[in-house]
Amino acid sequence: MKNYRMLSLIVFLTVIYTQTAVFSLETQSPQDQKPISLAESKTTYPLFRPHAARYYPERSPRKATLLSAAMPGLGQAYADNYTKATLFLTTELGVFALAGYNIARALHYRDHNGFQTGFYDERTGNFLNNAQVQSRMRDHSIRGALFLITGIGLHVWNILDASHTVEVYNKRKISVQMQQTMSGTHALMFTHRF
Repeated sequence: MKNYRMLSLIVFLTVIYTQTAVFSLETQSPQDQKPISLAESKTTYPLFRPHAARYYPERSPRKATLLSAAMPGLGQAYADNYTKATLFLTTELGVFALAGYNIARALHYRDHNGFQTGFYDERTGNFLNNAQVQSRMRDHSIRGALFLITGIGLHVWNILDASHTVEVYNKRKISVQMQQTMSGTHALMFTHRF
Protein backbone atom coordinates (compact mmCIF):
# COMPACT_ATOMS: atom_id res chain seq x y z
CA MET A 1 0.00 0.00 0.00
CA LYS A 2 2.86 2.36 0.83
CA ASN A 3 4.35 1.65 -2.60
CA TYR A 4 1.14 2.77 -4.32
CA ARG A 5 1.03 5.98 -2.30
CA MET A 6 4.64 6.74 -3.13
CA LEU A 7 4.06 6.05 -6.86
CA SER A 8 0.93 8.21 -6.86
CA LEU A 9 2.84 11.06 -5.19
CA ILE A 10 5.63 10.87 -7.80
CA VAL A 11 3.13 10.90 -10.69
CA PHE A 12 1.25 13.83 -9.11
CA LEU A 13 4.42 15.88 -8.66
CA THR A 14 5.56 15.13 -12.21
CA VAL A 15 2.24 16.31 -13.63
CA ILE A 16 2.32 19.49 -11.52
CA TYR A 17 5.90 20.24 -12.55
CA THR A 18 5.22 19.83 -16.30
CA GLN A 19 2.07 21.97 -16.08
CA THR A 20 3.88 24.82 -14.32
CA ALA A 21 6.75 24.67 -16.84
CA VAL A 22 4.33 24.95 -19.77
CA PHE A 23 2.41 27.76 -18.05
CA SER A 24 5.58 29.73 -17.37
CA LEU A 25 6.62 29.50 -21.04
CA GLU A 26 3.22 30.72 -22.20
CA THR A 27 3.21 33.73 -19.88
CA GLN A 28 6.69 35.01 -20.69
CA SER A 29 6.80 38.54 -22.03
CA PRO A 30 8.37 39.23 -25.45
CA GLN A 31 11.40 40.82 -23.75
CA ASP A 32 12.10 37.61 -21.80
CA GLN A 33 11.93 35.38 -24.88
CA LYS A 34 15.10 34.38 -26.63
CA PRO A 35 15.57 36.25 -29.91
CA ILE A 36 15.19 34.16 -33.03
CA SER A 37 18.22 34.15 -35.25
CA LEU A 38 18.05 35.08 -38.92
CA ALA A 39 18.81 31.51 -39.96
CA GLU A 40 15.87 30.21 -37.89
CA SER A 41 13.43 32.80 -39.23
CA LYS A 42 14.41 32.48 -42.89
CA THR A 43 11.81 30.62 -44.87
CA THR A 44 13.31 28.20 -47.30
CA TYR A 45 12.15 28.26 -50.88
CA PRO A 46 13.25 25.48 -53.20
CA LEU A 47 15.24 26.76 -56.13
CA PHE A 48 13.75 24.16 -58.46
CA ARG A 49 10.10 23.19 -58.26
CA PRO A 50 8.39 20.43 -60.25
CA HIS A 51 5.86 21.42 -62.85
CA ALA A 52 2.19 21.41 -61.92
CA ALA A 53 0.75 18.04 -62.90
CA ARG A 54 -2.44 19.53 -64.31
CA TYR A 55 -0.51 21.62 -66.83
CA TYR A 56 2.24 19.11 -67.52
CA PRO A 57 0.84 15.61 -67.01
CA GLU A 58 3.32 12.79 -66.68
CA ARG A 59 4.13 10.87 -69.83
CA SER A 60 4.34 7.10 -70.04
CA PRO A 61 7.81 5.59 -70.75
CA ARG A 62 6.15 2.46 -72.15
CA LYS A 63 4.13 4.47 -74.65
CA ALA A 64 7.25 6.39 -75.72
CA THR A 65 9.10 3.11 -76.26
CA LEU A 66 6.29 1.74 -78.44
CA LEU A 67 6.08 4.98 -80.44
CA SER A 68 9.83 4.97 -81.09
CA ALA A 69 9.70 1.33 -82.11
CA ALA A 70 7.03 2.20 -84.69
CA MET A 71 8.82 5.29 -86.06
CA PRO A 72 12.24 6.72 -85.21
CA GLY A 73 12.06 9.83 -83.01
CA LEU A 74 8.33 9.60 -82.32
CA GLY A 75 8.86 8.70 -78.65
CA GLN A 76 11.22 11.67 -78.22
CA ALA A 77 8.62 13.95 -79.85
CA TYR A 78 6.03 12.54 -77.41
CA ALA A 79 8.33 13.78 -74.60
CA ASP A 80 8.51 17.26 -76.25
CA ASN A 81 12.16 16.84 -77.27
CA TYR A 82 11.85 17.71 -80.95
CA THR A 83 15.59 18.19 -81.48
CA LYS A 84 16.31 14.60 -80.49
CA ALA A 85 13.33 13.39 -82.50
CA THR A 86 14.59 15.13 -85.65
CA LEU A 87 18.14 13.85 -85.17
CA PHE A 88 17.03 10.24 -84.69
CA LEU A 89 14.65 10.37 -87.65
CA THR A 90 17.10 11.93 -90.12
CA THR A 91 20.14 9.87 -89.14
CA GLU A 92 18.22 6.61 -89.16
CA LEU A 93 16.61 7.33 -92.51
CA GLY A 94 19.97 8.42 -93.94
CA VAL A 95 21.79 5.33 -92.73
CA PHE A 96 19.09 2.98 -94.05
CA ALA A 97 19.09 4.86 -97.39
CA LEU A 98 22.85 4.37 -97.69
CA ALA A 99 22.45 0.69 -96.81
CA GLY A 100 19.76 0.30 -99.48
CA TYR A 101 21.85 2.10 -102.10
CA ASN A 102 24.91 -0.08 -101.49
CA ILE A 103 22.89 -3.30 -101.47
CA ALA A 104 21.17 -2.27 -104.72
CA ARG A 105 24.56 -1.56 -106.35
CA ALA A 106 25.90 -4.96 -105.22
CA LEU A 107 22.84 -6.68 -106.73
CA HIS A 108 23.23 -4.63 -109.91
CA TYR A 109 26.81 -5.84 -110.39
CA ARG A 110 25.83 -9.42 -109.63
CA ASP A 111 22.89 -9.46 -112.06
CA HIS A 112 24.75 -7.84 -114.96
CA ASN A 113 27.73 -10.17 -114.77
CA GLY A 114 25.90 -13.39 -115.46
CA PHE A 115 28.41 -14.63 -118.04
CA GLN A 116 31.46 -13.81 -115.86
CA THR A 117 32.99 -11.80 -118.71
CA GLY A 118 32.35 -8.26 -117.49
CA PHE A 119 29.94 -5.70 -118.92
CA TYR A 120 29.58 -2.09 -119.94
CA ASP A 121 28.44 -0.08 -116.89
CA GLU A 122 26.13 2.74 -118.02
CA ARG A 123 26.50 4.50 -114.71
CA THR A 124 30.27 4.98 -114.90
CA GLY A 125 30.57 4.84 -118.69
CA ASN A 126 33.33 2.19 -118.52
CA PHE A 127 33.63 -1.43 -119.50
CA LEU A 128 34.33 -3.47 -116.36
CA ASN A 129 36.07 -6.81 -116.53
CA ASN A 130 35.16 -9.73 -114.29
CA ALA A 131 37.72 -8.89 -111.54
CA GLN A 132 36.51 -5.28 -111.35
CA VAL A 133 32.88 -6.39 -111.16
CA GLN A 134 33.66 -8.87 -108.36
CA SER A 135 35.64 -6.24 -106.44
CA ARG A 136 32.89 -3.60 -106.72
CA MET A 137 30.20 -6.12 -105.82
CA ARG A 138 32.15 -7.17 -102.71
CA ASP A 139 32.79 -3.51 -101.67
CA HIS A 140 29.14 -2.55 -102.01
CA SER A 141 28.04 -5.68 -100.17
CA ILE A 142 30.33 -4.92 -97.21
CA ARG A 143 29.26 -1.25 -97.08
CA GLY A 144 25.60 -2.22 -97.33
CA ALA A 145 25.95 -4.72 -94.47
CA LEU A 146 27.80 -2.18 -92.29
CA PHE A 147 25.20 0.53 -92.91
CA LEU A 148 22.40 -1.96 -92.24
CA ILE A 149 23.94 -3.04 -88.91
CA THR A 150 24.50 0.63 -87.98
CA GLY A 151 20.88 1.45 -88.83
CA ILE A 152 19.59 -1.41 -86.67
CA GLY A 153 21.85 -0.26 -83.82
CA LEU A 154 20.54 3.31 -84.18
CA HIS A 155 16.96 2.04 -84.06
CA VAL A 156 17.63 0.06 -80.87
CA TRP A 157 19.31 3.13 -79.34
CA ASN A 158 16.31 5.23 -80.38
CA ILE A 159 13.92 2.82 -78.63
CA LEU A 160 15.97 2.75 -75.42
CA ASP A 161 16.47 6.53 -75.43
CA ALA A 162 12.72 7.20 -75.74
CA SER A 163 11.95 5.93 -72.23
CA HIS A 164 14.94 7.85 -70.81
CA THR A 165 13.75 11.06 -72.51
CA VAL A 166 10.30 10.63 -70.98
CA GLU A 167 11.81 10.11 -67.51
CA VAL A 168 13.81 13.33 -67.92
CA TYR A 169 10.61 15.09 -69.05
CA ASN A 170 8.72 13.83 -66.00
CA LYS A 171 11.47 15.06 -63.63
CA ARG A 172 12.04 18.45 -65.25
CA LYS A 173 11.88 21.55 -63.10
CA ILE A 174 10.62 25.08 -63.62
CA SER A 175 13.45 27.33 -64.73
CA VAL A 176 11.83 30.72 -64.09
CA GLN A 177 9.98 31.37 -60.86
CA MET A 178 9.21 34.06 -58.32
CA GLN A 179 11.26 33.84 -55.11
CA GLN A 180 11.18 35.87 -51.92
CA THR A 181 14.51 37.42 -50.96
CA MET A 182 15.81 37.80 -47.41
CA SER A 183 14.64 41.41 -47.24
CA GLY A 184 11.08 40.34 -48.05
CA THR A 185 10.95 41.60 -51.62
CA HIS A 186 10.14 39.34 -54.52
CA ALA A 187 12.54 38.57 -57.34
CA LEU A 188 12.26 36.67 -60.59
CA MET A 189 14.84 33.87 -60.57
CA PHE A 190 16.31 32.36 -63.75
CA THR A 191 17.97 28.99 -63.37
CA HIS A 192 20.27 27.24 -65.80
CA ARG A 193 18.36 24.01 -66.24
CA PHE A 194 14.85 23.06 -67.28
